[in-house]
Amino acid sequence: MLRAFRFIVDLFTQRHGVVAFVFFLLLGFLIRQAPLTVRQSIVSTVLGTVFYPAQWVVSSVESFRSVLAENEHLKEENARLRQETYYASEGLQELTRLHTLVRFDDKWDYPIVTARVVGHNPGRFLTTLVINRGTMHGVKENMPVFSMNGLVGKITKAAYTHSRVQLLVDPNLKLSVLEKKSRVVGFLESVDGHLLTAMIPSHAGVEEGDTLITSGLGGIFPKGIPVGIVKAVRKSDLDVMRQMDVSPFQEFTALEEVFVMEKEPEWIIQELLNEQ
Repeated sequence: MLRAFRFIVDLFTQRHGVVAFVFFLLLGFLIRQAPLTVRQSIVSTVLGTVFYPAQWVVSSVESFRSVLAENEHLKEENARLRQETYYASEGLQELTRLHTLVRFDDKWDYPIVTARVVGHNPGRFLTTLVINRGTMHGVKENMPVFSMNGLVGKITKAAYTHSRVQLLVDPNLKLSVLEKKSRVVGFLESVDGHLLTAMIPSHAGVEEGDTLITSGLGGIFPKGIPVGIVKAVRKSDLDVMRQMDVSPFQEFTALEEVFVMEKEPEWIIQELLNEQ
């Protein structure tokens, strides 16, 4: 078709008027004498040749629009799939955390309330959290709070739908701990709201790398919740005691979920707490 189109153009551009006239005269005569099907085929071919450039342009524009539309659709689909992948990953991590929680639940035989962290204290150091569970969920003051890594703190105020958690690094929280290897009891506290310090009798022979857990004394925290690792041991003002720097198992700034153990203080301890 392109060759025929170029041949016709050459006839006119080279001013071969007579040749062109004779050519079209013969072509018209032949078409007139030809059968109907042949004439229709010739007309269709000529029209297709003449309008081919325009058809090609229109077709190219439509193809370009189609590619653009498909590209936008693929972008939307990609964004949707990435979001679904993110949700699936978050769900898998949550499933792993809940699987760990089952082991905690079996170990202490207390009901467990799962809560999300919804607020932090605005101070320089992180000493309190706010969780989205309160008295309507069975949460009460002085209930232990932990994560799948270890001890977090305790409930200090319970409202109807939310509660405040006092963290282990709060200087106002004193904790009785047990060195896992020697089974010697000491106490742990934070002086500056950031670092944890433990005091344990010298005869225990506690060394760097040893593990501290809750002792169960005091009536609030049950025995055996992981607390932290001893990072350094040094002398204290008392020869019979050793002062230790402790790294908690739980990184408090990374908390998203916590577990509240529905364990109320024993009646003797509760009586002493009420006297304060």
